[in-house]
Amino acid sequence: MIPISLHRPVGFQTRKRIWRDGVHLFPVVLWIFMWVNLDTGFYNIARPGNPGEWQLLIRAILPFFVLPAAALFLLIRSELHLPATAPSRMLMVYGLFASLASVFSPEPLWALYWSMAFVATILAAWTFIDRRDPVTSARQLLQITWVATFIVAAIIARQASAVIFGHLQTGYGAVTAELENQSRSSGVARWAAVPGLVSLVRAYHSRRPVLIAFYLGVAAVAFFIVYRMQSRGAVFGAAAALLFALLISSRMRRYALPFALIAVVLIVLLDSPATLSNQVTTYLERGQTKEQFLSMTGRTRAYAHGVAAFKEAPLLGRGQWADRLIIHEHVHNSYLQALMNAGIIGGIPYLASWAGGWVLFFRLLKREALISPQDRTRVLEAGTVMMFFTVRSVPETTTASFAVDLLVMAAVYVYLETLASVTVSRPLARFRPRPARPCYPVQAARARRAG
Repeated sequence: MIPISLHRPVGFQTRKRIWRDGVHLFPVVLWIFMWVNLDTGFYNIARPGNPGEWQLLIRAILPFFVLPAAALFLLIRSELHLPATAPSRMLMVYGLFASLASVFSPEPLWALYWSMAFVATILAAWTFIDRRDPVTSARQLLQITWVATFIVAAIIARQASAVIFGHLQTGYGAVTAELENQSRSSGVARWAAVPGLVSLVRAYHSRRPVLIAFYLGVAAVAFFIVYRMQSRGAVFGAAAALLFALLISSRMRRYALPFALIAVVLIVLLDSPATLSNQVTTYLERGQTKEQFLSMTGRTRAYAHGVAAFKEAPLLGRGQWADRLIIHEHVHNSYLQALMNAGIIGGIPYLASWAGGWVLFFRLLKREALISPQDRTRVLEAGTVMMFFTVRSVPETTTASFAVDLLVMAAVYVYLETLASVTVSRPLARFRPRPARPCYPVQAARARRAG
């Protein structure tokens, strides 16, 4: 008689483990769906007449899948509870208030659609920390986000190569026609700045010469695109982020700062201070008149219209994208857009999200002895990108509505929150790599018997 074992075979347990690891791909799929949803809208949800309209329709309806799928995923497998004051939670509170305010929007369905996309982005980012190793998952979220910005920036550079690398004196304005109105100069500069900043940080924290050369090459091309776009918000944001990285990172101060000083000295020696001053002034003015320059290319007019619209609904606002739907133009300020979208009630948690992000960054900076070297570099990357968007939040809109800025900053916030939650609970001792865990049930059983 053949004995029958009641224990499951090792092969079955291994397959079960592989199946569970496969489930981890679900957050990646949700996050990619939200990226694919960019540059679409409620107006694309209509009867398609050609293949181009079909792909726009499919991309536009993705939030209808991501929102319930991410919510159900978090309800079933929730394992990590973030602090109530975490910046992503503050963004979620702001997004929910903006959703409630959609009923007061001139186009309630449009505002509700953008609210759904906004909330779905936060939920999709949270699914990455719903695993046994939350830091690794959040790091994966950050890495996917950097790769996505790199891919889109490369596609834009390829499509607009004639303007970016051509004989024109500047790419400002001309790139819009080259990209068929899909992105303006400020948008192209933003796409290039993020991978450029990340690549520069990695170049000075890598030890392999091949990687150093690759990252420096990417950073050089990216910052050249930022320069060619002549977007003042992106230029000042990138400059502030680079200065921030130099001041925060001891390694970058040691290696990058001397090269920067040498470059400045060479530029001064080649041109007189008067010539340099004229060149800088010409670059910043972009051929505008004094009135156009002082009005920040019409932004002061948009600010006045935005303040007037905010006063009409100061408590709860008028729902997502209130600037486009009410004053019919881009308000060009994140905080004013947040007040228009969700009023004072929603604007307070929105401001708290920015403050919370910087508090987390400096808290991790003080406890860097508890963090692995890999995460120290990632924290610097996150802080450098956050500085870029912090500066850019004044002349542009960042995280107040669904856009690529929200996708990037949601990944930054979730990573900092997750790492801070794990680091604070760890005892005050310097980082030591954890021993590798056995991968298979048989090895795990042997390790338990040996222990």
